[in-house]
Amino acid sequence: MEDKRERLKSFFLKIRDCKECGLHSSRNRFVFGGGSAYAEIMFVGEAPGKNEDLQGVPFVGRAGSILDELLESIEMTRKDVFIANVLKCRPPGNRDPQTEEINTCKEYLFRQIEIIDPKIICTLGRHSTQLILDTREGITGLRGKVFKKDGRIILPINHPAAVLYNPSRMEILRSDFNKIKSLIDSDDSVEPSADDLKKQIDEEATDSGKDGEDIQQLGLF
Repeated sequence: MEDKRERLKSFFLKIRDCKECGLHSSRNRFVFGGGSAYAEIMFVGEAPGKNEDLQGVPFVGRAGSILDELLESIEMTRKDVFIANVLKCRPPGNRDPQTEEINTCKEYLFRQIEIIDPKIICTLGRHSTQLILDTREGITGLRGKVFKKDGRIILPINHPAAVLYNPSRMEILRSDFNKIKSLIDSDDSVEPSADDLKKQIDEEATDSGKDGEDIQQLGLF
């Protein structure tokens, strides 16, 4: 059986010329994702941004530099994680992904997750959080909360691009990354039922909503 790296490479070659939705006509590059095929941590954003579309590499530019700094703070680099998006092609003008685009592209992400089999998935933004957790709750009430689904830990966190607009978010992100480090070092394998997961999501969203925290959805990969 092929190892993870070869399986991921074969999958990339299979889908890199995808024309399943209209975004293929406006993209410059198909952005598959990048990092280690053996990563324990996977970051999932929403869609490539302008720089990512031009370079074909996820998470570049100033937000990428912030990510590098945050990873360094927990003694990791990009080579230790894998970064992907819900969509593999940039929506024009960095608009939000549309439902039909997500439904068309999501199986690519799910296949990446299946191959890599990370211990932790960190979702960045509303669309990736809702897709991975199968919920309609916004990220405001879920950020920083630990969920478990399909044998994996799901941790919604702020997008590093938020720091570009609000520097105070850096401390929140540092806290989130410290939590990632703690989770990687732990050995907690308890798996809730689907009903328990939904109940946890509902309760966390309700409790956090009382705080009135206004997390702006900023930036895409």
